[in-house]
Amino acid sequence: MAPEPHLLQGELSCPRCGNDVLEAVSDGIQTNFLCHQCWTCWHWELGWIAPVPALTCPGCRHHEECLRRNAERQEARTDDE
Repeated sequence: MAPEPHLLQGELSCPRCGNDVLEAVSDGIQTNFLCHQCWTCWHWELGWIAPVPALTCPGCRHHEECLRRNAERQEARTDDE
């Protein structure tokens, strides 16, 4: 049975899009925070924040969706250039 998602609302916000509802997710080692609006995953630690590359999270239940959304974002960037 999969664990229930844990959503944080108003505690943190996505630096990329400003969404303030993030899901706490695990890559099997550390806790990260996924924004379902822009599909960017973030790692907060000791006062700093960094985006988490989707390729580094094979243990996360959103791994495949993040890879797909990341590919779409890269394609859109290429089309804009």
